[in-house]
Amino acid sequence: MQNLITALIKQQAGMSIEICRELIKCPSEDPAGDTRAVASYIQKFFTKHGIENNVISPHPEKPNVVATIRGSRSGKHLIFNGHIDTFPVGDISKWSVDPFSGEIKDGKLYGRGAADMKGGIAASMTAALILNQLKDTLPGKISFTCVSDEEVNGPWGTNYLLKHYPELYGDALINGEPSSVEHIRIGEKGIFQARITVNTAGGHGAYSGLKTNAITDMVYILESLLSFENEAPEIDKEVRLFMERARTSYDRVLCEGAMDKALRPTLNIGTITGGIMVNMVPERCQAEIDFRFPPGVTCRFVEKWLDDKIRKHSNSDYKIIKSSDAHITSVEEPLVKIAKATACEVCAHPVFENYSLGGTEAVLWRAKGIPAITYGPNHHNMGSPDEYIMAEELPLVSKVHAMTAWRYLTYQNN
Repeated sequence: MQNLITALIKQQAGMSIEICRELIKCPSEDPAGDTRAVASYIQKFFTKHGIENNVISPHPEKPNVVATIRGSRSGKHLIFNGHIDTFPVGDISKWSVDPFSGEIKDGKLYGRGAADMKGGIAASMTAALILNQLKDTLPGKISFTCVSDEEVNGPWGTNYLLKHYPELYGDALINGEPSSVEHIRIGEKGIFQARITVNTAGGHGAYSGLKTNAITDMVYILESLLSFENEAPEIDKEVRLFMERARTSYDRVLCEGAMDKALRPTLNIGTITGGIMVNMVPERCQAEIDFRFPPGVTCRFVEKWLDDKIRKHSNSDYKIIKSSDAHITSVEEPLVKIAKATACEVCAHPVFENYSLGGTEAVLWRAKGIPAITYGPNHHNMGSPDEYIMAEELPLVSKVHAMTAWRYLTYQNN
């Protein structure tokens, strides 16, 4: 059986490159979030290869494709998840290639969404093709959820599926978001986003200093929030231990200093708006703040900490935009151990467990206590002009996805 799997993987893993190029050729920028073209390509792919599939469209322009491979006997249910919407292209004049060409140049596969995350989707689709040919040997079931509405954290993609189709929580999850072939992501930092508002009476600019200025008050508030990194609790010691093992690789793959940021809470002032005219004392100012924090810090702590700061300013208030604790899948989980061993075998180099700086929808499974990993190609210029991945990484990711799924279902059901 091992020889059959190896032969199928060797024969078909390379298809992931062409699949990724075809996905990139289907624009799916979000906003506006119209993913019909790319969903159609995915649905036709599954149908062509005899894989059961269904299109679920709670929003007419934001369909989700769910495919299913049923094994020959009862067993665990493994979920693959990935989003098919992308960031907007932005100023196209800043691209050196057509962002919807899927062009390969010097081994780099370019295009909007190449990294985030049509590369990961392509790897999972290739794994589906391989696993479908092995279904008579498999126990259990595999579901592939290719979803819309992720980039804007909307209600019509994964959030909709898990609310209305709870069976798609399954028993374990593989997500293809970019991680690099050296990293098995088993968690991500927590996130707490808030919109702060300051209201004053305002007035004529000539009376500056006599009238309360909403922007000036906001500046005082924002300055007080900059102490967050030093006032939050320490990271969980066990988590720090496995993160430190990945330090050298983490900094090399992401950027110098990335591990230090991963181990500490951070704060980003993302937007600030206020005022109407230069000669008026502004009566309103709003700012949006993004807190990220490692395990050991909770949303409850951040909310209380922010509340204490805001309460000192009687003319200010805040509203929570989004919040999610830092959920981690244990390094001892069978899925993690199998994926790590498989990735080491396929890639012929060390692979490390760690968590990501950014968020993924894998957190929705981890929050339910379901083991979840993220494994995809490394990203370059993600969300920027000339986004690309290294084409040679896609077959490796496909092999890891397929082999991990087969081993997980087989080992867990024997």
